[in-house]
Amino acid sequence: MNRRDVLLSLATTSVGWRALAQDAPKKARIGFMVAGDAFPRHWFDEAMWRLGWVEGRNLTVERRVTGEGLERRKTAAAELITANLDLIVAAGMIEALPLHAQTRTIPIVIISGSDLVEAGLADSLARPGGNVTGVVFLSAKLDGKRLELLREVVPAATRISFLAYAGSPRSIPRGTAIEALARPLGRKVHGSVLNLVSVSTAELIASFFT
Repeated sequence: MNRRDVLLSLATTSVGWRALAQDAPKKARIGFMVAGDAFPRHWFDEAMWRLGWVEGRNLTVERRVTGEGLERRKTAAAELITANLDLIVAAGMIEALPLHAQTRTIPIVIISGSDLVEAGLADSLARPGGNVTGVVFLSAKLDGKRLELLREVVPAATRISFLAYAGSPRSIPRGTAIEALARPLGRKVHGSVLNLVSVSTAELIASFFT
């Protein structure tokens, strides 16, 4: 299953997009902030469409593509916060942090995040509190188990590579942690940092308006 299929399947589970389309209000205004231009916009737009939200008809989207500079992200966050929006979508953690620093009232939905509690964006996973929510992947907590499974599946492998997102503040410490986990297993880890942005769901966004 590719990322497009994941996005669309998540967007049409639980309540069903037809029900959301019938119950949707006349109009909604959301912000969308992403650091890299690699985010596949058409996947997000198609998922929202399946939920009954069509840009130009009942949905207005204020988009900001900031690049990797922190100051540009802060500026874009300020622009979105003052744009009279119902909620703001953050592609990832690096977009959510400057938004959260400037508002505690506008809902912020993270499409693909890591540990919200560690980042100071939520009180706990069970009861986040505040104005930040989203889809969270606690991948780092599973890295040790993945290495053990890899050793069982490919016992001859001694050199392992991993990919990380260049804009994530967790990439370097996570790489260091993986190296430490691999050492007792007799494995050597080589990391590659790429400018990639992952994709997730529109369902959570639509739920704010039902």
